[in-house]
Amino acid sequence: MANLIKSRRAYKCHCCKSEISKGDFYARKSIRLGSNQPDEIANIKGTPTIISHGLTVAVKNCAKCA
Repeated sequence: MANLIKSRRAYKCHCCKSEISKGDFYARKSIRLGSNQPDEIANIKGTPTIISHGLTVAVKNCAKCA
C-alpha cells in the first residue's frame, strides 16, 4: 500500500475523478507523459544542454484507488 498523505486543500482523484476533500488522505504518484526515453545532456555549440523527451507529473489518487 502506498504512503497516504493528509490533504491541505481539495483535489480530484486522477483515477476515478472523485473529490478528495480537505483533511482526507490521498496517495501521490508520478507519471511520465510523452516518451519514456530518459533525459540526456548534449553539447550544442559549446553549451551543455539538457534534452527532455517527456514530462514527469505528480498526480493524486484517493485512498480507495491507492
